[in-house]
Amino acid sequence: MEGRITVKDFIKNYRSTLILLGAVLLGAIVGMVWGTGAAVLNPFGTLFLNLMLVIIVPLIFTTITLSIAKMQQPKRLGKIMTSIVAVIVITSLVAVLAGVLATTPIELVSPADGELIRSGLEMGVEAEAEDISFLQRTVNTLTVGDFSALLTRSNLLALIVFSIMIGLAINKAGEKAEPIIKLLDGVSEVIYNFIRFTMYYAPFGLGCYMAGLVGTFGGEIALGYAKTFVAYLLVSLLFFFIIYSAYALIAGGKRALSAFWKNVLPAAVTAVATCSSAASIPVNIQCAKKMGVSEDIAETIIP
Repeated sequence: MEGRITVKDFIKNYRSTLILLGAVLLGAIVGMVWGTGAAVLNPFGTLFLNLMLVIIVPLIFTTITLSIAKMQQPKRLGKIMTSIVAVIVITSLVAVLAGVLATTPIELVSPADGELIRSGLEMGVEAEAEDISFLQRTVNTLTVGDFSALLTRSNLLALIVFSIMIGLAINKAGEKAEPIIKLLDGVSEVIYNFIRFTMYYAPFGLGCYMAGLVGTFGGEIALGYAKTFVAYLLVSLLFFFIIYSAYALIAGGKRALSAFWKNVLPAAVTAVATCSSAASIPVNIQCAKKMGVSEDIAETIIP
């Protein structure tokens, strides 16, 4: 029957995703069975995480700088940034509303503990306010006083601002900057090959990472944080499948929904297994491009 997807086609299209999911599931089982002994696998998981994290700084710089430098219409950057701010505000409100509605009927934290947490947070805010002003904190977040400080993940916002400005400067220079664009193109290709090589190790690395994580914290999660963990897990899964599907439909109809679910799982699995948004950036960019998101949007917005 024409248009019918067979099991063979499904496995072929989703093979890498199924391998990742299987590895993470197997790692979780190993962690539950082996318990704290699974911590011996942590170095193999940390190796994968380090490989993903070490490429973050050059990846962000090259992707953002190149995407802006190649823009035929620099004004498009303003449109992209304006749109993404609006999207972030709207989706954040939706997420907050879902969280409030889902947790209002449940007492996740006792009132006494809640007061202690609240007072502790207020004390921390007051102490910070006395040490540094809001404007100075903003400047310190968006800029650094030494170029070498841009080469660490602790100053990613400053790196993003720097990359945007360098991209605009290259764009403004026109033909004179062509050698720089070619150089960055070459560097970008090398970076993506590095990521491709790293992803060959991903199933083993993520499996070991998950085994160590579950083996170390599984008992604590089950006993001390059961209510919060279960509520968070259920709401997150429902939000992921329902709300994200709605976003995809709004963005581009049934074709977008199909493209989203065909390509999103590698990024989702990496995020779940590593608990790191930074480590998910490389895979996220690749997944977004496969969904049909234009390069200048994917390479500017995701980092």
